[in-house]
Amino acid sequence: MSDQFACLVLALGVAVLALALGTRIGCVVASRATAQQLHLMERHFEHSRQLFVRQQELQRETDLMLRSREELKKSYEDLGLWLHRVSRTVDEIHFGALSDDARARDRVRVLLSARPWEVVSPPASLAGAEMCWTAEVLRGIRQLQSPYGEFIRDVRMVQLVRADDGEEASGRHDGGAWASYQALQELLIAVRNQARDDLSTARGLRSPSAPQACDPVS
Repeated sequence: MSDQFACLVLALGVAVLALALGTRIGCVVASRATAQQLHLMERHFEHSRQLFVRQQELQRETDLMLRSREELKKSYEDLGLWLHRVSRTVDEIHFGALSDDARARDRVRVLLSARPWEVVSPPASLAGAEMCWTAEVLRGIRQLQSPYGEFIRDVRMVQLVRADDGEEASGRHDGGAWASYQALQELLIAVRNQARDDLSTARGLRSPSAPQACDPVS
C-alpha cells in the first residue's frame, strides 16, 4: 500500500512538473509571438506614417507648382497688356503726326509730352510681375529705349516741317518717321514672341521639381 501511494505521489509530482514546464514554455512562446506582432505593428504604423508624410509633401509641391504657374501666367498677361498699350501709343503718335485731323495732331502733342523713357519702361505696378519675366524679355524691353527715342525725334521733325511749310499730310515725305516706326514695332513684336515662347516652355514643365514661376524658365 505504501508503495502504491509512493508511486501515486511520484506520478502526481511528475504531472505537476510537466504542467509547470508546459505553462512556462507556453508563456515564453506567447511572449515571443506577442513581441513579433508588436514589432510588425510598429513597422506597419511607421510605414503608414512615412507614406502619409510623403503624400502631404507631394500635395504641397503640387499646389505650389500650380500656384506658381498661375502667377507666371498672370505676370505674362500683364506684360502682354502693357506691350499692347505701348504699341497703340506708337500707332497713335505716328499716324496722328501724319494726319490732317486737328484732333489727332493734338493727341500726338499730349503723347509726346510724356517722358520717352517712361513710355517704354514697365510701370511701377508691374514691378512684381517683372520678377517672373525671363532675362530675354527684360533685355528686349531695355532695347526699346533707343529706337523709341529715334522715333520721337523723327516725329518731332515731321511736326516742325508741317508747322513751317503748312503742308498737308498727303504726298509729303515723313522724314524717316516711317522707318523708325517700323523698327520700333518689330522690336515690340520680338518681345511678344519671346513672351509667348516663355509661356510655352513653362507649360511644358510637368515635374514638381521644375523651376518655379518667378524663376527664369529659360
